[in-house]
Amino acid sequence: MSNSQKFIKVISIIDIIFGVFGLVIGVLGATGSFIAASGANGAAVAATDAAGFGGAMIVLIIACIFEIIVGILGLRAAKDASKVMPVFVLSIISLVIGVISLIMGITGGSFKASDLTSVVGSALMVFCANNVRKQAQD
Repeated sequence: MSNSQKFIKVISIIDIIFGVFGLVIGVLGATGSFIAASGANGAAVAATDAAGFGGAMIVLIIACIFEIIVGILGLRAAKDASKVMPVFVLSIISLVIGVISLIMGITGGSFKASDLTSVVGSALMVFCANNVRKQAQD
């Protein structure tokens, strides 16, 4: 196992852990906000805010499922270098989405360190997956 494969394994485990954690938060948040939005005693504005929050939680759920998939594929690629291509492609997609999110956060005045760490993690995964891909071709 090369150093790049070891690094992919570490990043993949971190992806899975944070993905599961975010998935739990997203499901709990979406469930709670939809219950609040459907409450009979709530005002229309509160229901709208809760529904908007629920929509954001759905996006979080989708992102976390994507992160878990990348983590699982990364673990597979760490064991078998010939299976690195899906990780490479999904990591590039994750990097592009992370850069867009980072730019939107900076231009919107709401810079978050999590956006920056996401970009760095995705960039490292792309770099390592590319190294493993090149090694597998040789």
